[in-house]
Amino acid sequence: MRRIAFLFLAAASLLGAAEGATRPRYGGTLRVMLQSAPDSLELRSGGTPGDYWDAARIVALIADNLVEIDVATHAQPALALTWQNDLNGKRWQFTLRRGVKFHDGGAASVAIIAQILGERHSDWTVRGAGDLLTIESDSPMPSLLAELALPRNAILKRSANGLPVGTGAFRVTDFQPGKLLKLAANEESWSGRPFVDAVEIELGRSQRDQAIALELGKTDLIEAPPQATAANGGSQRVRTSLPVELMALIFPANSKAQDARVREALALAIDRKPIQSVLLKGIGEPTASILPNWMTGYSRVFPAQANLQRAKVVLADSRQPALTLSYDPRDSQAQLIAERIALNAREIGITLRVSLSGVADVSLIRIVLPSSDPATSLREAARELGLQQPLVHGGSVDDLYQAERTLLDEHTVIPLFHLPVASVAGARVRNWRPGPTWNWNLSDVWLEADSR
Repeated sequence: MRRIAFLFLAAASLLGAAEGATRPRYGGTLRVMLQSAPDSLELRSGGTPGDYWDAARIVALIADNLVEIDVATHAQPALALTWQNDLNGKRWQFTLRRGVKFHDGGAASVAIIAQILGERHSDWTVRGAGDLLTIESDSPMPSLLAELALPRNAILKRSANGLPVGTGAFRVTDFQPGKLLKLAANEESWSGRPFVDAVEIELGRSQRDQAIALELGKTDLIEAPPQATAANGGSQRVRTSLPVELMALIFPANSKAQDARVREALALAIDRKPIQSVLLKGIGEPTASILPNWMTGYSRVFPAQANLQRAKVVLADSRQPALTLSYDPRDSQAQLIAERIALNAREIGITLRVSLSGVADVSLIRIVLPSSDPATSLREAARELGLQQPLVHGGSVDDLYQAERTLLDEHTVIPLFHLPVASVAGARVRNWRPGPTWNWNLSDVWLEADSR
C-alpha cells in the first residue's frame, strides 16, 4: 500500500501542471483503467465496493435515470422533467422528456420505461400514458425519488447480443469481457454531446498497474487508494469523495455469539482511532453509526471511543465462546485490521481467531452507501448487511435516528469506519470535476491537444 501511494505521489507531481487552456475542445479518446474485470455490464450483488463503483460508473456513462439526487439530497430532472405525488406518497406521477432515443435509435417511450421499471419492482404498479409515467404502491414511498436515482434503477434495455442499450452520453461499441470496454459519444444525447469522441476502459488492472500507467502517460483516469490524497498533500489531480463506504463487523444468524452481551462488549472494546491513524493512514472517520455524519448530522451521538471497563462489565456472567473472525481477502487492508480487532477483543477476555477457513462467527466487510439521501442509504445498507429493513416512520431527523438506533441495538452489526473513494486524472484531462459522492461526470471532460 505504501508503494502504491508513492506511485500516486510521483504521478501527481509530474502531472500537476495548471489546467492551462480554458476553451473546451471536441475530440480524442479518454483512456480509463479500472480494477474490476466483469464478464457482463451490469450491477451485481455480492462484489466488493470497488466492483460496485466500477459498474456504477459504467452504467452512468451508458444510461440515464428518471431523476438524479445531488449531495444536498435535492432531486434534479433527468429523463423526467417534473413530478408530483399524493399526500401519503403512494402514488407518484412523472412527466417525461419528449424525443429521447435509445442508442439503437428506438424511442425511449413512456411505455418502454414503464415496462423496464415494472419488471424490476414487483411491489410497484407502473403505467404509462402519453408523456406521463405513474408509479403506485400499497405502501408509502417517501424516498421514491432517491430510489429511482440509484444506479440499479437506470433505464437500460438489452440488445440482441446482450449488451446494454441506454440513453446516456456514451454508447457501447465493443466489450471484451474482463478486458476492455469501448464507448462512443452519443451524438443525439438529450443532455448534449460529450466533448470526447470515445472512452476506452481497460478492465482488470491493479492499482499499482494503474499508477504506473498514469505516471508514464499511458492512461488518463484511474482509481486510487484514498491514502494517495494524504501522500501528495491534496494535489488537484487526486480527488477524494465524501465518506461513501462503511467498514463494519457483521454477525451472521448462525454465529456462536448468540449472547447480545458478547457482541456489545466487542463493540465497546474496539479501539478505532489507532486503526484509523496507522493502518488506514489517517483516512476515513471512526464511527459507531451506519450512516456518516455528513448525511445525518447525528453520527457522533453514537460513541465510537473504546471503553474497556464498560466492556468488561457488560461481559460479566455471559457465556464467551471462542469466535472466528473472517475478512475479505480481496481487501488489502482487511487482514491487519482484523488482527488488530482480535487483539482488542483479547483485552476483555474474548477469544477471536482470525481465519479464512471454516464458518465465520463474525466478518469484517465493506459496503457501499449508494445515495446521498440518508433514508435510502440506510435501507440499502441494511439490505447489503442482511439486516431487517428499517422502518422510517416520518421524514424528520429524529425518525431517521430512531430507525438506525433500532438496527444497532442488537449489535449484530458493529460499524467501524466511514471511508472515501479516490481517483486521479492525467495531465491532458480538463474540466474533470467528479461528484462528491461517486460520479465521475465524464461527459463534461475534454482533452488538451497532444503536443507531441
